[in-house]
Amino acid sequence: MTESDENQDQLTPRQITAIPYFAGNASVEAACEEAGISRDTYYKWLKNSVFNSELDRIRNEIVNDAVNQLKAMTVKAATTLFLLLDRDDNPSVQRAAANDILNHVGKFKELQELQERIEKLESLSK
Repeated sequence: MTESDENQDQLTPRQITAIPYFAGNASVEAACEEAGISRDTYYKWLKNSVFNSELDRIRNEIVNDAVNQLKAMTVKAATTLFLLLDRDDNPSVQRAAANDILNHVGKFKELQELQERIEKLESLSK
């Protein structure tokens, strides 16, 4: 890779093909192997701001997709907990479900209160 490759303002076709391997893989070694490049090449690419920006963008997209999937399952998860509360055959399951619900509501309230406090602080600093 030449000096001009490191400072390029566009991704090469090879980089475009490789980015998904790095975005979706926890292991650099495995991603390099799947992408068909050396670790040295990957670390040289990391010096390129365009490559880094695109890698971050794809990683954020993956995280956002996962969070949206979790959000979609929230009602089902809450319904499951509520149904477990009604299990008369197993008091320990009822107790665990009740504790889970109370803990989640407590955390939600705590986050809500923190958000309100942050908003008040931000409005005072303006």
